[in-house]
Amino acid sequence: MVDKIKRLAVKSKICYYLICIAFELYGKLVSLLCLVMRIFPIQKNKIVCCNMKGKRYGDNPKYIVDEILKQNLDYEIVWLMKDEYDVELPGEVRKGKYNLLSIIYELATAGFWIDSNTKHVGMLKRKNQYYIQTWHGSYGLKKVYGDIPDKIDYFDKRSVQYNSKIQDLVVSNSKFYTDIFRRAFWYKGEILECGSPRNDIFYENAEIYVQQVREYFNLKEQKLVLYAPTYRNDFRTADMHMDFERLRSCLQKRFGGDWVVLVRLHPHNMVDAEKFIHYTDTIINATDYNVMQELLAASDILISDYSSCILDFVTRGKTCFLFATDVAKYKDERDLYFDMHKLPFPLAENNDELEHNILTFDEEQYQIKLKQLFEQVGLCDNGNACKQVVKWIVEHT
Repeated sequence: MVDKIKRLAVKSKICYYLICIAFELYGKLVSLLCLVMRIFPIQKNKIVCCNMKGKRYGDNPKYIVDEILKQNLDYEIVWLMKDEYDVELPGEVRKGKYNLLSIIYELATAGFWIDSNTKHVGMLKRKNQYYIQTWHGSYGLKKVYGDIPDKIDYFDKRSVQYNSKIQDLVVSNSKFYTDIFRRAFWYKGEILECGSPRNDIFYENAEIYVQQVREYFNLKEQKLVLYAPTYRNDFRTADMHMDFERLRSCLQKRFGGDWVVLVRLHPHNMVDAEKFIHYTDTIINATDYNVMQELLAASDILISDYSSCILDFVTRGKTCFLFATDVAKYKDERDLYFDMHKLPFPLAENNDELEHNILTFDEEQYQIKLKQLFEQVGLCDNGNACKQVVKWIVEHT
């Protein structure tokens, strides 16, 4: 709902203030419905989860759920999912409908909420309920919310501030990320600095996911490069064009082997995935693949721009390149926490520079710079984040 409102606001500036008023009225309706749903009792062992506003079964909540199932703990788990997304859930997880009445009922009767996005403005949490926020970014490149007061839109600011007041726990993977939550999310509650649950996957046997992804896309022994750009504020895709055949040729020259490009657009650009890229048997649309971390675990190399998936992918030292043709424009729109030219990941602003960066890539210097970055941000990923979050849930049940 909020995504649709924001797209409309971008396209119809003249209606902006009317849309803001409608947004607030919607929040009042949500609060009223929450009060009505209090006729139903809370089930302490019920956990309601969601990510990407009902579009996926993935991100940090998925891995927390997986750990709960692995430990065979006595919880009823409900995953809120939109009907139009045909995603298979584990047999022990019940699918909850992603419509307003269903969402409010499921949340009103749950002991725990786990989400990687903000919930509806107006959502009321009851006494003895716990709201765990894992967020969907790592210690990212792009500035967020309170750190960009002149750039944040009304809807994001309102949602983030409202949610920060009702959250009981935020999960962080670094000192840098913790500071961002305190400052830019206006959050004053408990933070569990234990690592990102979704990054535990990088401490497992990667070959499992390599085979899984290859089977899904009917691939053989090719090496995998994942192209995963983030979205722009105006949802444009013009800055995402890359010479994929030239990319494959460069990778073969520098690293050897035959390469396949998996293209994974941000969920905000899912509707654009088929529109501007010509796919072949070596340039594959992976936008509909449900679990991003599995693609990251399976891929040999990542190419992105400003996405926090970069900082997930390199957790164990894997190779990443930046391809960003709109650096100045994006910095003006969102601003960045880091100088992109000083990051470990070689930055290209066009296809010529990308070719040069690949062919002259220095692995030794790259690893030195990565280690310096991890120390700078105070990274604490160690493969045990899921266990620590589940332990917190058990202690509060």
